[in-house]
Amino acid sequence: MIKHYLKVEIAETPYQHQQGLMYRKKLGEDDGMLFKFKKSQNLKFWGVNTYLPLAIAFVSSDKKIVKISYISPCSAKVVDSNIDCDMAIEANYDFFKKNNINIGNKIE
Repeated sequence: MIKHYLKVEIAETPYQHQQGLMYRKKLGEDDGMLFKFKKSQNLKFWGVNTYLPLAIAFVSSDKKIVKISYISPCSAKVVDSNIDCDMAIEANYDFFKKNNINIGNKIE
């Protein structure tokens, strides 16, 4: 098994969830943000005030990626998990594809 590492900032509070990666002008190649929620829910994200193109992996309570979506810079289009999840991982737009990370993969 090949492991890929992403250095993440952790967003756990409602304020951190709301702020996310907004207003950032750059993000390291292997950097991202892990959003942790206290309970599983249908997670919703958008790119308002976010200047970087991002990919977002929605993670279920069993730590499996259930969906990967893409967020365009400054977009008000909402992307959601479609099922209850308690985590989401935002990374550079091509991070998951480049590292062959797919739906069904487990995170640690």
